[in-house]
Amino acid sequence: MMEKKSIEMLKAGWAMFARYGFAKTTMSDIANEAGVSRQTLYNAFASKEDILRAVVRHAGEESLATVIEEWTKLETLEEKLAAFQIFGPQAWYEVMITAPDWGELMDGMHKASSNELDALERNWVAELKKVFEAEAPEKSVVSPEELARFFYSTSKNAKYGVKDVAELKSRLKTILRATLALADK
Repeated sequence: MMEKKSIEMLKAGWAMFARYGFAKTTMSDIANEAGVSRQTLYNAFASKEDILRAVVRHAGEESLATVIEEWTKLETLEEKLAAFQIFGPQAWYEVMITAPDWGELMDGMHKASSNELDALERNWVAELKKVFEAEAPEKSVVSPEELARFFYSTSKNAKYGVKDVAELKSRLKTILRATLALADK
């Protein structure tokens, strides 16, 4: 578990990345926002790339925990998949578009944190696979792992080319219907 001070530095990092973009943000900006000295920040994180990786990891873990908790309250496969889309791709998109340079920030995220994003994807797919194993009929022509990979990747990538949240929601709904059809639900 991460210390409260480190979490505050990550929140400051995200706030600065969202405000100025990844490339323009400096370690001094992050330290000032967090209310710590640059040395304290450097003691915790060697670079802004390290901060971005930690932000991605922390946010991803929190998001996954939120979805898993939400799943315990839901009964059907459709409800569980919809919850993933709301607390996952839709929420991620809504956070990203609030940043003035969100396109640049997304590029910076992929470059600086690709290993973190890959690990998070493996965790999400593993959890979705469990849902499909428990909820999808055995006669499904697509395996639970294939369903999990398809649903995760198409839902995550639905954000590309959309003009607003309403269009994203429409895409996600189509992906949900297609996945349920593949799962024979």
